[in-house]
Amino acid sequence: MATVVDAKQNASVVTAHDVNIQVAIQLADLVKSTLGPYGMDKEMVDPAGVVVMTNDGATILRETKLHHPTARIITEVARTQEENCFDGTTSSVVITGELMSKAKELLNLKIHPTRIAKGYTLANKKAQVLLEEIGVDITDDLLLSVGKTAMTGKSAETEQDQLAQIALDVIKATPLENINIVKRPNGKVKESLAISGLLIDREKMDHNMPDSIKDAKIALISVDVTLPEFAQQLQIQVTDNNAVKEFIESRKAQLQEIAETILATGANVILCKRDIDPFVVEIFAEKGVYAARRVAMSDMEAVAKAGKGRMVSAIDGLKKSDLASVGLLEEIAVGEKPLIKLTDIATAGSVSVLLRAPTQHSVDEIGRAFDDAIGVISVAMDHGKVLAGGGAPYLHLSKNLREYAATVSGREQMAVEAYAQALEVIPAALAENSGLDPLDTLIRLRQLHASAAGHSHGVDVENGGGVNMLEQGVIEPLSVVSQALDSATDIASQLLRIDNIIEMQKGPEIGEDGYKY
Repeated sequence: MATVVDAKQNASVVTAHDVNIQVAIQLADLVKSTLGPYGMDKEMVDPAGVVVMTNDGATILRETKLHHPTARIITEVARTQEENCFDGTTSSVVITGELMSKAKELLNLKIHPTRIAKGYTLANKKAQVLLEEIGVDITDDLLLSVGKTAMTGKSAETEQDQLAQIALDVIKATPLENINIVKRPNGKVKESLAISGLLIDREKMDHNMPDSIKDAKIALISVDVTLPEFAQQLQIQVTDNNAVKEFIESRKAQLQEIAETILATGANVILCKRDIDPFVVEIFAEKGVYAARRVAMSDMEAVAKAGKGRMVSAIDGLKKSDLASVGLLEEIAVGEKPLIKLTDIATAGSVSVLLRAPTQHSVDEIGRAFDDAIGVISVAMDHGKVLAGGGAPYLHLSKNLREYAATVSGREQMAVEAYAQALEVIPAALAENSGLDPLDTLIRLRQLHASAAGHSHGVDVENGGGVNMLEQGVIEPLSVVSQALDSATDIASQLLRIDNIIEMQKGPEIGEDGYKY
């Protein structure tokens, strides 16, 4: 595994360009082996011993401990790519590393870094035009292929047809932000399904509570349903049994009042983000009220949105108008533990997806793959165009940018040529990760791309050489490739303009938004 260089490494000997190039190449090498259907996974272990196994580039970079400031800058490529396109994170970082590697060769030729950056910018501008020219208008079949491609090489691959169909169905039914995903291990991937409504990974707190509630009026409470903390911490000196009895009765009376305050609103379902006192639970059960605790904030917000309710942080402030309304709440059996299912919701558009897998590790990875699938399908629908996958767009761009370079004057011409060469790193990596000779593969693909009809040919990972990716159903959104090039070009250009790395006397302040100033 590549070791990220330390911020203080030989700062007095090597230049900022040397260090930045080294860091970029190392990060690219770290994730390059995860590309493609035969990409490898990374086993990541946190200080507490928690293990995450994934080949998702964004996850790897987000969770990797990075020491050098430039490494953290480059991870912004992955973050931006993930936020905007849900896929292509690894490609963007790999391209960044290759652009910096090519820049090193140009720097050795005494070409000024700003000239290189300008050439890279020109090349990217031309590349964006070329991409639009080969974009294909979306169809349902192409969108389905987009979802399958996003899951290829991940744990979800065995059931990618079913999962891609689920992804397409839910995206066509509702906006991305209305999709609620629940992951449950100890099952089979093929048991995954989508429902119209909401699924919540919780269950009732008392077996005497009902299994279902019609015309559910849901109180959404973000605080503990119990006595105030200061009351809980009161200490009494026990002098006789009557004092103990009085204390217990007083406490019960106060808890009774809390329960009645909630029930007076007409609530017959209580969803609490934190905990509910056992005595209050008994009262709810006696009244035929359904209650669940430790409900995730995201689920609370989803119920509030779907049921036109409001989450409250003070029980005495709860009003009837705060209650979320749902036609039916019921518990359904899923494996060893039930789930809460909410259907017949007035606000249309709420959709839930239940993902199953044998283990927690596998269901988490399938969750990441499914997130990618629904994300890229959504992105493709928004832009309206897709491209052949398998490295085909990068080969097309590489060929045409070489031709374009001849029209560029000055030393920027060499930078455009370097940019064109750098783009071949994606098909080369796909070939290498599939056990193919990358050089032989590139030679064959260049021959195919020499003809106008060859722009859809990418790496044939099974047989070597090239194959038409549109015909093979290996499809990706045009926006994914476009954003990857934009991000990589921008970061590479920024790094090339840095001529010194200076340690500040005082660290930057962290704003409320989490960014450094």
